[in-house]
Amino acid sequence: MARAAVRAALALSLLVLTAPPRAAAQQAPSSAPPLVAPPRTGAGLIGFTPAAAATERHWEQMFLQQPNPASLRESLRTLTAQPHMAGTPADHATAEYVASVFRQAGLDTQVIAYSARLPYPRQVRIELVSPAPQTLPNYEEPIPGDEFSAMKDAAIGFNAYSPSGDVTAPVVYANYGLEDDYADLAKAGIDVKGKIVLVRYGRSYRGIKSELAAKAGAAGVLIYSDPNDDGYHAGDVYPNGPYRPATAIQRGSILNGNYPGAPLAPGQQPDAAEQAAWKAALPTVPTAPISYQAAAPILAALTGPAAPRGWQGGLPFTYHLGGNDHTRAHMRLEMDDQYRTIWDVIGTLRGSGSQEVILGNHRDGWTFGAVDPDSGAMVQLEIARALGRLHAAGWTPLRTIVLCSWDAEEFDLIGSTDWANQNLDALRAHAVAYINSDQGDFGPNFSADAVPSLGALIRSVAATVPNLTTHATTIYQDWLKNAQEHAPGGQAPPLTPPIGVLGGGSDFEPYLGHVGLASADVSFSGPYGVYHSLYDDFHYFSTESDPQFLYGAQATDMKGLIAMRLADAPLVPLDLPAYAQAITDAINGLRQAASAPPVATLDWTGTLAAAARLQTAADQFTERSADALAHAESNPARLAQFNAALAGFDQNFLLPQGLPGRPYFEHLIYAPEITRGYSAAVLPGVSERLQQKDWEGAQVQLRYLRQALERAANALDAVR
Repeated sequence: MARAAVRAALALSLLVLTAPPRAAAQQAPSSAPPLVAPPRTGAGLIGFTPAAAATERHWEQMFLQQPNPASLRESLRTLTAQPHMAGTPADHATAEYVASVFRQAGLDTQVIAYSARLPYPRQVRIELVSPAPQTLPNYEEPIPGDEFSAMKDAAIGFNAYSPSGDVTAPVVYANYGLEDDYADLAKAGIDVKGKIVLVRYGRSYRGIKSELAAKAGAAGVLIYSDPNDDGYHAGDVYPNGPYRPATAIQRGSILNGNYPGAPLAPGQQPDAAEQAAWKAALPTVPTAPISYQAAAPILAALTGPAAPRGWQGGLPFTYHLGGNDHTRAHMRLEMDDQYRTIWDVIGTLRGSGSQEVILGNHRDGWTFGAVDPDSGAMVQLEIARALGRLHAAGWTPLRTIVLCSWDAEEFDLIGSTDWANQNLDALRAHAVAYINSDQGDFGPNFSADAVPSLGALIRSVAATVPNLTTHATTIYQDWLKNAQEHAPGGQAPPLTPPIGVLGGGSDFEPYLGHVGLASADVSFSGPYGVYHSLYDDFHYFSTESDPQFLYGAQATDMKGLIAMRLADAPLVPLDLPAYAQAITDAINGLRQAASAPPVATLDWTGTLAAAARLQTAADQFTERSADALAHAESNPARLAQFNAALAGFDQNFLLPQGLPGRPYFEHLIYAPEITRGYSAAVLPGVSERLQQKDWEGAQVQLRYLRQALERAANALDAVR
């Protein structure tokens, strides 16, 4: 087949199946929009023969009848009954609850305990010393009508892994605490050495804010949530709306970089290498979060030059830069840094073959964690129940489905990383994809970040799943409409819903970046301003996020069908031509964006040639895989070879020594952006060397990239 045929547009239709329909409000519409997909399909299902597709539709329609809003509500109520920070008795109770649901669903279930270094706060005291002494609050005020917000057993506002410290110093306002902000302060004659910097949340991971402040010589860091970002300037604040009230504090970890520890059993002591890794990774500057109610007296007291227009926030006065003795603050932090027990829960539904599909979601929260993460955790439990009912009715997937409930994600992806490291060889040998969710099942807006090979699958499922609130559209249609309505000015509206690039900040990191596994993060989101605060509780969720729990039901539909298609497709449904094209586009874009004169001397020729060869290899592989699928009954061993190559495709992009400065991250195509944390770096080895004007290093990374592309092409060519 020609490339045009490989990428032909197929119109997907939602067919009426034999299982009884859900309530009328939840039925699918009669048709779905066109979708770009490879032709190796059975009537719109990627990777299926027509016969296998007919069977799949039967079981999928049965699955679509299963999600129950009342069941989702009860799951969330149970998960959020108490604050359940990782390592606490309440956290252990959530692990046992998840395990009980998995077992009731018929899953082979394990509760796996690890020992993890988890600091808790003994004391966080923040004071304005001058011009007018004032102790600033480090806990939220109760909300009338929200009984959860009156509970006092949640942790005070703190940043995990901050060192203890006692600092009294002048305050400097440093905007978002980015590198450019410190450069602008220097231009304004403001020295932050020995000062306490006050920065606002946003635009980068909080750990990077602490790291950059340390690099600039600051003695302490206060991070506050400005009302211009997620408070009253965004909309009505809780309890009158979903946005951040004045006393809400964003807790969070400031450990910057992937969790450096090795999997440890409870009570096991870290060895010298583990201790050295922790010592190198830990932040060095006392850092604490505060609310905008607590930040207001400090900001109002600052004198000196007025902050630039882009630095002005939402509080009702002019922000100044400070840096003089007029405004001084005191930080006293005392941390209880210990190894504590955490609990992953792993539920396994055995398939008939040797390959596996992994679905992951964490359940630990800084407080109640209703949106983050337990909106995703309740969906995971509902998926378990639904798959269990299908299995009891006679369905057995081709591939094993593994549901993973991670612990200590909030501290630094610890539970998911420990399990990935402990099972690294098995995952590389058997897993075909990792599908992640986090704080993502609480609103109407579907989005997905994924490696390009998963894009066609995600869009095809979205074209199948009905929107349970509009009653007349699919997730695909609303996803595309939303993308078209919010297309950046000057750009043509997209013809298909856009899929973002995986960055960092959630449990997919070790699976893409270290295991080398095709990964995606999918979510339904909406207005949300109480992130990591005490107010992220069941009352907030059931009044502001998803009162009818219909978003949770359609998230169950979406994620459950992604898992089923990955598990049931005779040919693993990964679109390698799309991946190869994305890599080619990224290389060309990076080359064109590089403008400094020395970049012109870099040799891009070999890497571009390798990318072109990979594109050809991917197209030809896809043609051969379609033939292998068509003849699977007579030659199952040949199809198995194609499936193994598809599952292992991302492993070709792993660099054993890792990316410069962060050896755990091995993926040469995608990684977290090193100066932002949450956003993505595409071709990180090359792009980061270019940003640092390290031309020799950039050339080395181009060579590594070329070798990886050639390795991937060779692997595809070898499967005939």
